[in-house]
Amino acid sequence: MTDKAPDRKQLEKRRAEILAQLDRIQDDLRLKLDRDPEEQAIQVEHNEVYITIDRSLRRELSAIEEKLTSITD
Repeated sequence: MTDKAPDRKQLEKRRAEILAQLDRIQDDLRLKLDRDPEEQAIQVEHNEVYITIDRSLRRELSAIEEKLTSITD
């Protein structure tokens, strides 16, 4: 079984998916906190998860960008 490196089209598709996910995360992080303290605690926890996912996606995006610059058509 050979692992074939992703081609430009696959990398660009994944980059588009990541950018869409990052947009959704940023939208969620912009939401104002609820007035209810219990709800605020839940929202803060969710925000921490979003931030962790955001960091991971940005690392993946960086790796994809590097691969795309090294691919010659």
